[in-house]
Amino acid sequence: MMTFRILRSIGLLVCIVTTLGSCTLLKENSKYDFNDGIYQTRRFGRHPVYVLRVDDDTIAVFPVLEFKDSTAILTKQRVNYTPMQKKFKDNKVSHSFYRPSFDVDVITIPAKFRPATYLLPNQLTTNFNGAVLCGYRIDAYKVNYRRTPLNIYKQKVNHTGYSGGLFAGIGNTLVDANSLRGSNTDLQYEGMILVTGVAANIAVESITFGISFGTDYLLDKYSGLWVYQGKPCIGFTVGLDLN
Repeated sequence: MMTFRILRSIGLLVCIVTTLGSCTLLKENSKYDFNDGIYQTRRFGRHPVYVLRVDDDTIAVFPVLEFKDSTAILTKQRVNYTPMQKKFKDNKVSHSFYRPSFDVDVITIPAKFRPATYLLPNQLTTNFNGAVLCGYRIDAYKVNYRRTPLNIYKQKVNHTGYSGGLFAGIGNTLVDANSLRGSNTDLQYEGMILVTGVAANIAVESITFGISFGTDYLLDKYSGLWVYQGKPCIGFTVGLDLN
């Protein structure tokens, strides 16, 4: 039953993306490829370089000086990494490059843990929750050179994305006499909730997976009685990158 609900949530996420008219999101996005451009050599910090992909196994790296009115690429300090060289200039066979960006994701929270409260024990719910996340993202590209028996270096690029930010959206939850303070009726229905919080994700191409910390707010007249109103919860997120 839980598996079905998780699959249903993922399916609803796809429907949301389709409704937003984002069929072009399925096309290849340049942020997932290691293309020509300015990167950082440290995950956090300003150490920019310009990377030029000469061919499938060769890149040229140029230091960059950034001024308020322009950007200068120092072509005379070019460093090549090519499969034909016998030894790399910096003696490294692995190099990392990072690209920070503003991030917008559509996410769903297919599983959510709620700590015990009022008369209810710990709860693991699998209701639908859909939201839009806005935040900061770093795409990391690790360029590895492996020496082959033919004494040449074969290049391999591994890409991983990291993102975090604030999210807001809507969801549904079971509301009954047990989840309403002081209620002694047989009331039971699926209530609409506002979901808000922060999330941290790891991206594999355009798909993201992560964890969220948030609060839920019931959006009807019983909100003041709902035992989880404004209470913290932890969720597992699955998302799709929009930009």
